[in-house]
Amino acid sequence: MNKQKKAAPTGSKFKPLTETNIAENKRPYKVELALNTILHNGPRGITQPEAFTSYRESCLHTTISSLKHEKGINFVSQPDFNTVVYFNQKPFSRYWLASDKDRVNALKLLNAYRSNRGLPKVSYEAWHKPDNKAA
Repeated sequence: MNKQKKAAPTGSKFKPLTETNIAENKRPYKVELALNTILHNGPRGITQPEAFTSYRESCLHTTISSLKHEKGINFVSQPDFNTVVYFNQKPFSRYWLASDKDRVNALKLLNAYRSNRGLPKVSYEAWHKPDNKAA
């Protein structure tokens, strides 16, 4: 039995982790992907099938609930009857950010996650009415 340790592979494919590239190698959290998709969709909102297509989210209602209860970001939800494919199927809920204040909080949280990974900030324009009610 040969118990010698093998040398690290050399070549362009191998890049050792250092303090400067650790942040850029981190993968985004699911909540970061959800916030980005919600903000990108704007007044259109998001449903479970759209979230699955966008970033493979299988439990959108759980992510929305955790954003509401843990992060204080409020949402409006309504059944989307356009998602009904089969007879007697329950429609998926469509979720929107409740107000412009919630959009700002969601954007701050998204940018905090992005800055932790060493990425630049993003900005999304407001889509709510000036009276601060949901679109």
